[in-house]
Amino acid sequence: MNRFLTILIIVLFANTSFSQNNNYSKLWTEVENFEMKGLPKSALKLVETIEAKAGDENNAPQKIKALLFKSKFILTLEEAAQLNIVNAFKTEIKNSAAPTKNVLQNILATLYWQYFQQNRWKFYNRSTTNEKVDPEDFRTWDLQTLFDEVHRHFEHSLENKLILQQTKLEAYSALLQEQKDSKIYRPTLYDFLAHNALLFYNTTENTITKPAYKFIIDDAKYLAKSEEFAKLTLASKDTSSLELNALKLYQALIKFHLKDKTPHALAAVNISRLDYVKEHLIIQNNEALLIDTYSAESARVASHEVSGLYDYEIATIYANQANSYSPEAHIEMQWKNKEALAICDTVISKFPKSNAADKCKGLKARIVNPSLSILTESLLPVQTHGRLLVTHKNLDQVCLSVYKLTEKQYEKYAKIYRKAEREAFIATLTASKNWDSALNNEKDYQFHRTEIVMPPLENGRYLITGITNDLDQNFLTFSNVQITNIAILEYDYEDKKHLQIINRTHGKPIENAKVRLEYTYDNEVRETVNKTTDSER
Repeated sequence: MNRFLTILIIVLFANTSFSQNNNYSKLWTEVENFEMKGLPKSALKLVETIEAKAGDENNAPQKIKALLFKSKFILTLEEAAQLNIVNAFKTEIKNSAAPTKNVLQNILATLYWQYFQQNRWKFYNRSTTNEKVDPEDFRTWDLQTLFDEVHRHFEHSLENKLILQQTKLEAYSALLQEQKDSKIYRPTLYDFLAHNALLFYNTTENTITKPAYKFIIDDAKYLAKSEEFAKLTLASKDTSSLELNALKLYQALIKFHLKDKTPHALAAVNISRLDYVKEHLIIQNNEALLIDTYSAESARVASHEVSGLYDYEIATIYANQANSYSPEAHIEMQWKNKEALAICDTVISKFPKSNAADKCKGLKARIVNPSLSILTESLLPVQTHGRLLVTHKNLDQVCLSVYKLTEKQYEKYAKIYRKAEREAFIATLTASKNWDSALNNEKDYQFHRTEIVMPPLENGRYLITGITNDLDQNFLTFSNVQITNIAILEYDYEDKKHLQIINRTHGKPIENAKVRLEYTYDNEVRETVNKTTDSER
């Protein structure tokens, strides 16, 4: 729980020097200094001073913040800290009124949930009981009991809905680490608490005992447009179902924001709801239904920049569908990337400074990003035309080079793993051969494979590189090959290891071959040199 509290504080609180008025800012800076110096007792004492000050001034955000930091330092100073911290939150909840009480309930639910995530193995080894082993000690509860308690506190945290919906999030700025424009998507305290609860309801945890009447997301109606979804009756005997409660919470948020003057918050929660349903819906062709809903929602707010958020989701689906394409299967998906790009270009052109445009730029960059790799057999005969398998994307041409390596150079190259270091090593070499080869670029933004004939090479080790020159930034790919007419056959017979040296082109034995064998003994590399008379040893 210590780790969780640290993470929770990072998530909730902005940099203390910017997030509160000057009086509290100076105090929190002192707390931070004590913590950096490894003085938790001094930090705790000062936090208690802040807590008292916030109580006298009825400053709920500062009091909640003090309670969290107080819990953090207690964890480092007390043995039974986890239970004491939870009890402290329970006491504050009893003595508080909305909306402070709601925030504390929400945090307590999150504390329980994170405790389970960090101690999952303990709960898996416990049997379900009809009653709590210890009503006050959550550390002794079974899995179902803990989940029920988390659910109960999250539900309580969303009571007094009207008060929460009328409380602007600006009132709790001292508690928030804000991102640009975040408040237009989650403008009220209700949004903040509800989305935090959804982190629990959206979990994929599937080890809880399920009833025979388990609620299942198995109807296309859950992918309906926001106005239709808001009118659905969501009911089931499985009242503790995470999926059911997630849908209910999404529905409540959508109902709340349907009457907003601006569609930012509605679009954010609506897209989140559709994405959640898509992941859990167990019917065929849900992507087609999802695209229809996104298209309808985009058309409803076509003149507003949030329409681009719906369009981005459609483009993302097309891009994901394109990934399933291959010349042998799903050929209908070959041009989906091109459809995705067209949508992205429209959004970027129509709303160039919007969040949707930024998302589309990122997706577009992934689609148009070029790629190149080369592969060849590790061993090829002398003076024979080998073949390179070139896998490429969004490229018209590749420039190929062959570098002959000495054994010393090869050993050095084989020990290099970082790409930048390999490129620096290659830059010191002189190419034996260079040639260009055209690539089949169908302008479909898909990966394609091309076989390219290699020039015949003399005996030795070679490094083959491919580079493209038609990009703003060139990039290099490489493969290595050994050119030799020698092959080794290996087999075991009569408790002995037999090696046969043959010509790889026609299979005849090579007589009088001189063989050097290396082996490791006591972490030391050793070698033996043997001369065979019958090509077999």
